Amino acid sequence: MLRRRDRRLLQDSKVIPTDHVAAQHHLLVMDLKISRLRKRHARTETQRIKWWNLKDRKEAFFASVAPPTLPHPTRSVEEMWSSTFSVIRLTAENALGKTTLGKPKVQKATWFWNEEVQAAIREKKSKYKLWWKTCQPEDRGAYLAAKREAKRAVSKAKSDRYKVVYDMFDTREGERAVHRLVRARHRSTLDMEHTKIVKGADGAVLRRSGQILERWREYYNHLCNEEFCHPPIPTVPSVEGPVLPITAAEVSAALAKMKSNKATGPDDIPVDIWKLLGDQGSMWPATLFNKIVAEGRTPDVWQTSVTVPVWKGKGDIADCTSYRPIRLLCHTMKVFERVLEALLRKIVSVSLNQCGFVKDCSTINAIHTARILLEKHREKNRSVHLAFLDLEKAFDRVPYEPLWMSVRSHRVPEEYVRWTKLLYAKPTSVVRCAAGKQAIPCTSNGSSGFIPLTSAVHTVHG
Repeated sequence: MLRRRDRRLLQDSKVIPTDHVAAQHHLLVMDLKISRLRKRHARTETQRIKWWNLKDRKEAFFASVAPPTLPHPTRSVEEMWSSTFSVIRLTAENALGKTTLGKPKVQKATWFWNEEVQAAIREKKSKYKLWWKTCQPEDRGAYLAAKREAKRAVSKAKSDRYKVVYDMFDTREGERAVHRLVRARHRSTLDMEHTKIVKGADGAVLRRSGQILERWREYYNHLCNEEFCHPPIPTVPSVEGPVLPITAAEVSAALAKMKSNKATGPDDIPVDIWKLLGDQGSMWPATLFNKIVAEGRTPDVWQTSVTVPVWKGKGDIADCTSYRPIRLLCHTMKVFERVLEALLRKIVSVSLNQCGFVKDCSTINAIHTARILLEKHREKNRSVHLAFLDLEKAFDRVPYEPLWMSVRSHRVPEEYVRWTKLLYAKPTSVVRCAAGKQAIPCTSNGSSGFIPLTSAVHTVHG
């Protein structure tokens, strides 16, 4: 009744003679001991710098990455960026540390830990290791005492932390924290948020890593490199002439708009570094940006990005169309993009009907206006007709030439147009999913969207 390899599972067996289907067939009952499979935790595949420790160790980091230690601006753009990248990365590895490769990703509730709890946990671990080596009763007693002390410290830290959290709920920031907590707990109740397997173009389920990576490459390559037919683009006269160089004040304003603690791009250098350096952290990027526009080229790493598919929370989880691509870009390149965006917004005049990507004019007012219109027609029992235009994936397929034409029509200096074109010289991307990484080739004819246009250029074109 059992294979030879499964006989070790058999604990007992017996035949019940009273229950039978026929005279020669009796009911056989076996007791099997089947062990439950242990859940394997996912392991880290890449080493990362612990940038989250930057806030606590900023003094030591600031002393090592001061502007005098950065390369001199007389070098070329690639040499300046490569040298800066090496200095910052080496200093961060020594001061902040790196994650362990292959370490299991275990979610531990350590948000309430303090120095007292960490000391108690370290003491408990040391007592356990000593007892494991000696196997003496007194060492076991010391370990159990340390374990009880650690539990008391954790319970006290939890109680103190919860009291602070409950007091914070009475403030405006606490209301936002409640919504974040609710969303986080809702996500934790979902069955799954990501799966390794995907479906091919023909609907067949792909399970091998090579096939999965090729499917993601094929999907994003078709999504971002397909170009539709469009009418001939008219010629618009350009505004020639010199422009002012980028100043440190403009870089400081762009840094103020950048959010902290965000995922890094291919260079693994966050914008928090330039914020940490203060006024001195604005001078060196301004020098680099002016060097870039003078040479007419950007660092090679600025032309790359990491595409991460994120499930939308609806639809078939194995279908590629149910994922929203999130692209991780170099933070320093995004600072340059914000500087250029501010320069364009000073020149471009946007229609009053534009909602979104415009200061003090969000989409909330437009949505509220549409709701009021529907309510008034419903009160009078009048019919109202609404037209919805779906622009999904539209900006991923807009050719570059209409964008340059739209910008030139607003009398933007040709020098700013040239600066914008520097971001689209040779765009490439790498898709990162549960199966690994796969490079995605991108064309440079304008149909690729891996290095996004500034929101100002999108607004002008719209």
